Amino acid sequence: MSGQIEEIKARVDIVDLVSEYIRLKQSGTNWKALCPFHNEKSPSFMVSRDKQIWHCFGCSEGGDIFTFVQKIENMEFPEALRLLAQKAGIQLVASDPQLTSQRTRLYDVCATAANFWNSHLIESPDAQKARDYLQRRKINDRTIGSFKIGYAPDSWDATLKHLKGKGFTDEEIFLAGLTVKKERGQDFYDRFRDRVMFPINDVNGNPIGFSGRTLKVDEQGGKYINTPQTLLYNKSIVLFNLDRAKQEIKKQNMAIMVEGQMDVVSSVQSGVTNVIASSGTALTTDQIKILKRFTTTVAVAFDADEAGQSAAKRGIDVALSEDMNVRVIVLPSGKDPDECIRESAALWYEAVKKTQSFMEYYFDQTFKRHDPKTAEGKKEVGKILLAMIAKISNKIEQTHWLQKISEAINVPEAVLKEMLIKQKVEKIAGKAAAAATTPKDRATMLSETILALTLKYPTHLPMVIESLAPDVVIPGNIQDLYKHLIIYYTKNIDSNIEQFEYERFHQTLPSGDVARLADTLILLAEKDFFDFQPEAIRGELVQAITFAKKHFYTARLKDLESKIRLAEQSGRASDVAQLTEQFDELTKQLRQLE
Repeated sequence: MSGQIEEIKARVDIVDLVSEYIRLKQSGTNWKALCPFHNEKSPSFMVSRDKQIWHCFGCSEGGDIFTFVQKIENMEFPEALRLLAQKAGIQLVASDPQLTSQRTRLYDVCATAANFWNSHLIESPDAQKARDYLQRRKINDRTIGSFKIGYAPDSWDATLKHLKGKGFTDEEIFLAGLTVKKERGQDFYDRFRDRVMFPINDVNGNPIGFSGRTLKVDEQGGKYINTPQTLLYNKSIVLFNLDRAKQEIKKQNMAIMVEGQMDVVSSVQSGVTNVIASSGTALTTDQIKILKRFTTTVAVAFDADEAGQSAAKRGIDVALSEDMNVRVIVLPSGKDPDECIRESAALWYEAVKKTQSFMEYYFDQTFKRHDPKTAEGKKEVGKILLAMIAKISNKIEQTHWLQKISEAINVPEAVLKEMLIKQKVEKIAGKAAAAATTPKDRATMLSETILALTLKYPTHLPMVIESLAPDVVIPGNIQDLYKHLIIYYTKNIDSNIEQFEYERFHQTLPSGDVARLADTLILLAEKDFFDFQPEAIRGELVQAITFAKKHFYTARLKDLESKIRLAEQSGRASDVAQLTEQFDELTKQLRQLE
């Protein structure tokens, strides 16, 4: 298996892989982006094509193509291996124990069920009513095939029997969310019966759950039922159609968010393909974080009725909390996107074309409900709109909307600003409390910078070794790496430093933390110093070494002070004299640095 892993690494380029999830920008010989694993304003996420590694200097996560897929997809190694093997076009050995995990089996259950229901819809006589329903909704055969829409038979066990016939166990089918356990006994029955089935895929196109629309007029349960929470399916994370829409979303830098599967299907069929749905649930922070891998803008399109507007507000609030650019698509009165498209695709195109900023939308809606000429109306307008303005980080944009409110309700802008400041202070205080972190200490940062620049620009290695004793470097992996570097230089490099090759040096390092640290530090140098001139690099190194020595000597002096006091208290005169001599020598060295 190790041979196949290396073959996958050789075939799957890390820059191409990461670009499928987030937008990368070239930075020297490497690529950088905002980290998908934590919130940040400035990009600290770096990817190296040469070394096929990634690292975030904000949250300290890093690794290769496998660790990236595991973290961003929330997968175990077997699932990441399987996914990357598909991308590489490599057939894995199915008998390998790493590939027989429970999650892998559940993927296969869902894929088999999706194929069964799709075939049943197309071929079975008893699926005629499902075909009629889709025809009434103007869904054509091509769209049915693209989305693999299906029909679950009106039977208590047809799906169960089919899946068991394909080699899956009762437990596996149940854990995939496709059956329900009977109240008495150990038997199971089909969860989805007499329903039009919409497979819900993960971002890579693998079916992980389903949404079923009933065809029964007198259905006692919900019109739609979804797969329950499973090992694969988490409704607060998944976004319907993201697997198909992600490239178009990246291309247009905008995702259109609608409520239901039929809204998505109709929109895609009409030609508007950068559309996704939250599958009938309120939009979540996790969904927005996933969406931010592909775009900075989301356009919310919900029904024009009161319930739809309430859903739109919740979605907008969540998107704004994650610093997304938010726009609103206003539909003709009372219509959802699907109904709008069935009446006229041109109406949908026009609505998408005329997206409003979220503040324009709130202005329109608020002034429709409240009279700005009355004291009560002014109070409500100010309350609603100031709450939204408080979520805007750009001061110029804030000022623009404050002026508009001031003019509309005839209240001085200064009064509105005072109210806004109060809201923003509370918001900032809350964020500050939530985001508090412990920064790296100065000694660690200095040591990392010195080693990073030395590895990236090895022509300065002789100067560094001559100027910097290993003890000055922070103990641990960084000091171990520096010692390995000194040994390698002493053994392998003659007078010509041009002979130094990083890859050969890296091969001499023990596998594990020290080797990974070397790669990480190379990325650190390329992130912060890629556009520096050679003479500037030398200056940065000299300065960092000087500060590292000052920090080291100062710490040693404090330690010696304590030891001298203890020796004096114990009456050990010889120790006092020896320690004082060391103290004087360190003081002299520190003065020379200054």
